[in-house]
Amino acid sequence: MPSTTVHIPDSLLSKIDQTVKEKDISRNRFIVQACEKALQNEAGQWPEDFFETNLSKENLRLLRKGASEMEAAIIKMRKNRADVDL
Repeated sequence: MPSTTVHIPDSLLSKIDQTVKEKDISRNRFIVQACEKALQNEAGQWPEDFFETNLSKENLRLLRKGASEMEAAIIKMRKNRADVDL
């Protein structure tokens, strides 16, 4: 089974840890179940506000800067150096 890394805010992770302790299940199992439930809602889509963030303007700026830097690095490393429309 492939593994992945996710970054969860400390306050949310504390709530998750409290819940998994009460349910006597692993953190991994809880997160998998939560994802499965989110994907099985009636419309078959993520809840309307699921991808909304509460990032500060500075954090949003840094996120966009990081994305631009990553895009530039990917383009630089491509064997075919022709411009691409990402």
